Amino acid sequence: MEEVFLSYLKLLQELSRDLDRLAQLEQQKSGTVRDNDLLALDEVLKQEQALSLSLRGLEIKRGRLSAQLGLDNVPLDQLAQRCPPHLQEQAKGTVSTLRSSYSVYRSYADLARSALELNLHQIDKFLLDAGVDPKLAAEGYEAPPMEPPKKMKTDFRA
Repeated sequence: MEEVFLSYLKLLQELSRDLDRLAQLEQQKSGTVRDNDLLALDEVLKQEQALSLSLRGLEIKRGRLSAQLGLDNVPLDQLAQRCPPHLQEQAKGTVSTLRSSYSVYRSYADLARSALELNLHQIDKFLLDAGVDPKLAAEGYEAPPMEPPKKMKTDFRA
């Protein structure tokens, strides 16, 4: 059982590291929005998407481990009380680090969201000033059809 608790704490530490990386990406996102750099923003969004897949995998592992430990529906602040006595301090530290990482991530995510919303409002205002209704402009937009590279085409009839 102790091994499972150690695995669970290790997983929470991984989660904390991923949240720290997400916080860094949110900082980068704010910077790219501020610099009006759409290509850099696209790159940050791709990294963010990859990291979110990693987080999804960690959540699945967390669910399995918490079920093994009987910690389903146990809040994080009660985790240390459910650990073996010699792991309680480690659990408290891990939970504290995880909460701190989440708090930092949320603050950077809120900043990035505000920056994006501000720019979207500015774009809407620009379109309105130009005599275009932004809602109607978005409805009629269709991306042009794209042809795959010749090497990617396959003749399935062959």
